[in-house]
Amino acid sequence: MRITLTKKIFINFLILSIVPIVVIDSYFYFKSRNALINRTFDQLITLRIEKNNQLKKFFNQWFYVLENVSTLNSTDNIFKGLNANEADKKYGSPLFRTCMEQSLTKNQPYQRIIFISENKKYWKLNAYFEFEPFTGDKAEKELVSMVYQKSLTSDSPVIFDKKSSFSTQHRVIFIAYTAVKNKHRQGTIIVEISLQSINKIMFENNPYNGLGKTGETYLVGADYYMRSSSRFVKNSIFKTRVNTLGVREAFKQITGTKQFRDYRNISVLSSYSKVDIPQLNWVVLAEIDTREAMIPIHLIRNDIIFMSIILSVLLLGMVQIFASKITAPVKKLKQETDKISRGETALQVTAYSSDEIGDLILAFNKMIKQLKDQSEKLQNERILSTKSMLDGQEMERQRLSRELHDSLGQSILALKMKFEQIGEVSKSKRKHLILEIDELFVKIMREIRNISNDLMPAVLSEFGLVMTLSKISREFTENTGIIVDFEKKYVHESFDKKLEVYIYRIVQEAFTNILKHAEATRVKLVFLEKGHYIEVSICDNGKGFRLNRKFLSKGNGISNIRERVNLLGGKIDISSEMGKGTTIFCTIPIQ
Repeated sequence: MRITLTKKIFINFLILSIVPIVVIDSYFYFKSRNALINRTFDQLITLRIEKNNQLKKFFNQWFYVLENVSTLNSTDNIFKGLNANEADKKYGSPLFRTCMEQSLTKNQPYQRIIFISENKKYWKLNAYFEFEPFTGDKAEKELVSMVYQKSLTSDSPVIFDKKSSFSTQHRVIFIAYTAVKNKHRQGTIIVEISLQSINKIMFENNPYNGLGKTGETYLVGADYYMRSSSRFVKNSIFKTRVNTLGVREAFKQITGTKQFRDYRNISVLSSYSKVDIPQLNWVVLAEIDTREAMIPIHLIRNDIIFMSIILSVLLLGMVQIFASKITAPVKKLKQETDKISRGETALQVTAYSSDEIGDLILAFNKMIKQLKDQSEKLQNERILSTKSMLDGQEMERQRLSRELHDSLGQSILALKMKFEQIGEVSKSKRKHLILEIDELFVKIMREIRNISNDLMPAVLSEFGLVMTLSKISREFTENTGIIVDFEKKYVHESFDKKLEVYIYRIVQEAFTNILKHAEATRVKLVFLEKGHYIEVSICDNGKGFRLNRKFLSKGNGISNIRERVNLLGGKIDISSEMGKGTTIFCTIPIQ
């Protein structure tokens, strides 16, 4: 498939334009995405720490209340009465009620308050702060007993968290404290706190609280069940199991932030840690759905894509304009080149720029001018070559006609006359006449042989090129008196017939020119075979000439020599100076 230069430039420019946009947009997108994730994690960490601190404050306040209540004199009197099984109305006096209201109930929600005397009697404090026997079922009494036993092992308030088999309202957490006075244990105070109180700290369902529509904070106990309400699952306390990556790492004392799937199998961003309350084996998590957290970055991504499309369309138009502008001169050059291929050379392309394309157009115009000059030169040389060839043929015909008429014709006419005289002369003179006729026959045969040798020397086909050159050198010396020095060095005895004939004609033409024009007394002919080439050099000591177009147009044979060398695929170099002779040097490949 052919791709034009305009398309190539367009595609390359487009790639170079689009790739930086994609790279920069991708960089800023992922940079913004990471910044948003980090900011979300920071918010979740802050929220988790805040909830953890509120939870810690909640239990610390209860610890303080229990320790404070245990030191009251009225509490000491109460335990004395309880140990003596004298829990009657007097312990619900206004003074005690005021004390309990100030110490226990002020901003401290609770489910029940249970007093256990040293004689292991269980008493419940009613809403009027009056004592009455604890009337729970067997399972409740066993649970309270377990809390009581645990409190006996500590001198400070203890927390008891256990998932029980009771109904939801009894799924509570206990805080117990053993009152001691004068190193003597008086009894134990147990506060039964509903998990709903803790849930009020953890659970938020307000979309404007920073958690959005899917954010939540919740607690998970050591049994991997929730200890606070889920935002998405109803009645989740002690019912919804949470065994996620964040919970497992938090129970391993690892505090961190990660993205993983929560108890709903939905991807969330989560901040998790262990609750900072030594006696409570819980973990706290603050989470938000990844999809909601990524909404701002998705908006940014959409804006980036929208702006990238707009920029790409603008770049597309600009690249198209630039590509067309750059390739327009090239297209013009192509059109002009097509015209040149059809033979039109009188053309010029206007250069509109001073850059490389402008230089190319200038070079193209220069090439057109050179082609035009060379075309005219070749045309002139072709005319000269044709003229020289025709002139040479005409001269050869004239010479052959002259020789046939002047030499061979006269001899044949004389032979005819001799034959006519045979019948008219006496017998004594007839013998002498026959001898003359015989001599005329020999002369005619010699003339025919000479003419034949001029047309195609027999020695060339019988003895080869080198012997023929040696022979015509000797004959030229004998016939003209001009001394020819023949120097030769060759490997092959014979060459291609066409090459032999052409070289023979070149030397013959050169000798003819020397005889007619050079006025030389000495000629040096050199024939050398060098590898795949033959070098032929003809050098005379004649008067020389000025090698120009006017001289070549005179039909002096130089153009014939050059034409034959060109036909053989060789090179010719002609050098001449006035009064210093002429040298013709030819290099011809061996075919």
